[in-house]
Amino acid sequence: MAKADYVNAIEKYNQAADLEPAAIGPRFALGAAYSFIDKRPEAIAQFRWVLGHAGSSSAEYQEAQRWLIRAGALAVPTPVADAPQRNTTAMVDPSTSGQLVGRTEWPGVTPKKRLITGMLSLMGDEPVTQDVKRTRAFRLGDAYEFKDVPAGRYRVVAVIDEATIWDQKVTVEAGKDTDLTLSQATSPVPAGRFSPPPATARAEGSSDAAPQR
Repeated sequence: MAKADYVNAIEKYNQAADLEPAAIGPRFALGAAYSFIDKRPEAIAQFRWVLGHAGSSSAEYQEAQRWLIRAGALAVPTPVADAPQRNTTAMVDPSTSGQLVGRTEWPGVTPKKRLITGMLSLMGDEPVTQDVKRTRAFRLGDAYEFKDVPAGRYRVVAVIDEATIWDQKVTVEAGKDTDLTLSQATSPVPAGRFSPPPATARAEGSSDAAPQR
């Protein structure tokens, strides 16, 4: 997945799902992989499976629900007026939550020039947010967002190909969009790690001229 080899990633995650049919992780990863190659029906099927089997407070459930809503495949949950004490989808109080938005930036890297993907996690960093953990796929050089985040302190951790590219702290404010740009300047990883591959060198002695007969 981190290498953007989504076809092979799908094959591996399908194998994992066959080995552990009740596991949430492979199903969520399948939905993410399908979404990257625009296989919308397949992504919808996997994310709906996650909603039917994962706990509603889990990161996988919340991210799958958000994707389905954005894709128009799931209605926005509404409160039940005549049964407020029943187990219904929790509504987010805008007065106590905000959004974390931003971009990932790397010299010479954008999804159009070179597609590099990884996983971005938002994790609570104090007692009042310690139960909050959300994870989503991201593309290096692209924007990202976490919606409906309870106000408080967090760590933002980005991993690409098993390497931690960012591990930064941020405070999300209620009722606001908190902006956090993740750039190479704030990364412990050198810029050259994701520099464009060198052009194939011309073979020694080759010429653009047509060969002589």
